[in-house]
This record gives sequence, structure tokens and C-alpha cells, in this order.
Amino acid sequence: MILTIVWLLLAASAFIFYPFVVRQSNENESVSATRQQANVRLFKEQQAQFLQQMERSEIDQAEYQRLVADAQQLLLRNTEVESGETSAVIRQGLWLVPVLLLLMSSATFYSYQKLGAEQDEHIQYLMSLGAEQTTDELAAVWSSELTAAIEKRVQQRPDNIYYWAMLAQSAIAKGDLLAASDYFASAIEVEPNDSFLLAQYAEALFLVDGSRFTERVTSALDRAFAADSSNSAVLGLKGIQAFENSQYQLAITYWEGARQGLDPASPTWQALQAGIDRVNQVLNALDDSAAQPNSATQVKLSVSISPDITFTPDQLVFVAAIRESGPPMPLAARKLRAGDLPINITLSDKDALMAGQNLSSVSRIRLVARLSTTGSATPESGDWEALSDAFDLTSVKAPVGLNINRQRP
Repeated sequence: MILTIVWLLLAASAFIFYPFVVRQSNENESVSATRQQANVRLFKEQQAQFLQQMERSEIDQAEYQRLVADAQQLLLRNTEVESGETSAVIRQGLWLVPVLLLLMSSATFYSYQKLGAEQDEHIQYLMSLGAEQTTDELAAVWSSELTAAIEKRVQQRPDNIYYWAMLAQSAIAKGDLLAASDYFASAIEVEPNDSFLLAQYAEALFLVDGSRFTERVTSALDRAFAADSSNSAVLGLKGIQAFENSQYQLAITYWEGARQGLDPASPTWQALQAGIDRVNQVLNALDDSAAQPNSATQVKLSVSISPDITFTPDQLVFVAAIRESGPPMPLAARKLRAGDLPINITLSDKDALMAGQNLSSVSRIRLVARLSTTGSATPESGDWEALSDAFDLTSVKAPVGLNINRQRP
């Protein structure tokens, strides 16, 4: 790279020399030629005048030759003076050339140090060597050199969020979660609304604080959720938080959202599914152990999808108990995954969405199950659903069957 800069400087030097040597020389030579032509013309005029004087017998032949010889000597002296003046003018401005060359070279190298990408190219080169590290010892040396190069460069370019993120990932790989959180914090100072950085920062803080939702972890998590409510890492943490707060249905909702788009064979998807299974076990245990003096506080139902309907396993199914008549606000609701159907579930007062608006507040209800085509809890045209007849909660003992087979207009 330095050699390239030197060659470019040499090429640029020609543009400095040109106005001082070539152009000035051409201009001076043009002026000199004009003056020489004037001197020659004057000599010829004098020679013609001397000849006329000799023809009029004002001067003799010897006097004529002497006068012409004097005029020739004068012409020669004027020509030498013009040449000397031209050379002097050319030499007069040459002292600026080395000064300008020095200033140009200094400015070039200084600008390259500040704005150039030599260190970035070195980092790129080191990254390309990663696949060549065949032993743990070589990999450790390579990783240390790469990290040192990035740390040095990021001090010069603190606005490069990619270098901060690379340092954070390297720290995570080494188990230094505290350093990773600091690196993510530095990156967020540059890009405060970057959803990926906010999610990674919240996750790193959660691990640094011993997998506890401290005040700073909660603040970071809420900030990340506000930036991107569909981020898998953020939804995973929100699910853990909801589970710890005994908000079991909310935990399932977050974890179901977190696994959207993930490969079911991936470890992350399987971990989320394990969390959902655990929540369902807790809910079933609560249902089995809870005292139920009034059977009107719960209803059992069996939900299935008609085999004639085409759907994906990750599509959402919303199940709700509503009043026989009146506002359609659910008295109890549950969100399921289409791939988990058919399934038997129980709706109770614990599934109420609003305080005072639950199964115990009515005597007759309807049950509805809806396969959403958009993922929205609000019914939309094209959704598939099943709706039961109205019935009295106290008179139903067996599970109510809901087979989703009717499409909304």
C-alpha cells in the first residue's frame, strides 16, 4: 500500500512541475521569440537606412560597413540578454517545487492515516486466515491477534458498530460476558435504535446478572422489545420473565412467537418447545390440584382441524369462551399452535382477559375456535373457525368438541 501511495505521489508531482517548468518555459520562450523578431526587424531597418545614406553619398563604403557591423553586434548582445532573462525567470520559481512536494507528501500520508483503510484491510486479511487455523494453539494465537487489531482500530473509529459487535461476539466465545455487555453498550451509543444490538445487549446483561431480571436487565429488555417485538432472543427472554411472574399463558405466547420462522430441528426451537411443554405441565397440575366447588368456573373442550383445510404447523389457533349474547369479548381465551391439534384443553377463570369478566360471571356461553390466516387475534375474512351452540355451564360434563371446518366470509 505504501508503494502504491509513492507511485501516486510521483504521478502527482508532474502536475506540480508543469506550471513551473513547462508552461512557464513555453510562455517565456514565446516572449523571447517575439523580442528577437523585433530586434531583427530593427537591424534590417537600420541596414536599409545605412544603404540609402551611402547611395546618397552621405557616407562612403567603409563607413557603411562599420555602421552595419555595429548594428550586428548590438543585435547579438540583445539576443544574449533575452536568453539570460528567460533562464532567470525559469529558475526564479523553482524554489517552490520542493516546498509543494513536501507539503503534498505530508498531507497525503497524514490524510491516509486518518481516513485510509490500511488497518481495515489488515483486519480483513486476518479474518480470511480463520479457516487456515488447524490446531487449537494456532486458532488461539490468530484470535488474539485479530481481537487486538480490532480493539486498536475501534479506538480510532468508535462509530464502527460492526467492530464493536465482533468484539462482543469474541468475548462471548471466551465466556467474558461482562466485556461483551460493555462492547454492546458502546455499539448502542452509536446506533441507539438498532434492534439486533439492543437484543444482544439485553441477553448479555441477563447472563451477567446471574440470569435474573434486575432493574437494568428489565430496562434493556423493554427497550429491545419496543425496537423489535418479533426478535426471537427478546421474545425468549420475555417468556422467561412472564414464567417467573407466574404469567404462564403469556409465557406461552412469547415463546410461540419466538419460534416463528425457526427450524423445528434447531436447538433453539426445541428449547422453546421444552419451555412451552413445561408451562403446560404447570397449568395441568394447577387444574388438577385446584379446588373446584363450582363447576361453572371451567369448561373442557376438544379442538381439532378438518383434514380438508390446508395449514402450516406454526399457524395460530385462538380458542375462547364468549357470552351467549351480548359483547363478543372473550370470558376466557387460549392461544394454541395448529401443529399441536387435535388437543384437549380446559378453560377456566385463570384464562380471563379482564378482571370481573370471567366464566364465573355468566351461566350460559358459546365456545369458538379460530384458525388465523394472519396471526391476528381479531377475526378476519378468510379465517377458519368452529362455533358451538350455547349451553349451560352447569349442565356440561364431557368435553365440548370444536372441529374447525368453516371459513369466514
